[in-house]
Amino acid sequence: MRRRPLGKRPVRVAELLKECLATILLTRCADPRLLDLTLTEVEMTPDLKQARVYYVVRQGVDPEEVLAALDKALGFIRGEIAKAHILRTMPEFHFLPDDSLDRAARVEALFREIGKRGEDQG
Repeated sequence: MRRRPLGKRPVRVAELLKECLATILLTRCADPRLLDLTLTEVEMTPDLKQARVYYVVRQGVDPEEVLAALDKALGFIRGEIAKAHILRTMPEFHFLPDDSLDRAARVEALFREIGKRGEDQG
C-alpha cells in the first residue's frame, strides 16, 4: 500500500522528477523497449533520498524485458537527471510495476458480478 509523504516538498519534487524521467525515457533513451512503458507515479521519501517510480507496460509487451531495459539505462537516466540540476542530491531509484490499474479492474468486475447477482435474484 502506498503512502503519501508528509509535507509538500516531497510531492513537488516527485512531480518534477516524474516529468523529467518521462522526457528522458521518451526522447533521450536509445532502447526501444523503454517506449513500451508509461510512468504513472513517483513517490519520494520525506528525506528525498529514495524515489519509487511506478510504471505500467503496454499490453503484449514482456514486463521482464522492460525492467531489464530500465536496469540497463539507470546509469544514463541518473546522468541526465544530474545534468538537469533539479536535485541537490541524487535519490536511489526503485522502479516498480503499478498494479493499481489491475486492482481497479478486478474491483470493477466484482461490482458487475454483484450487480448481476442482484438482478438475477430480484
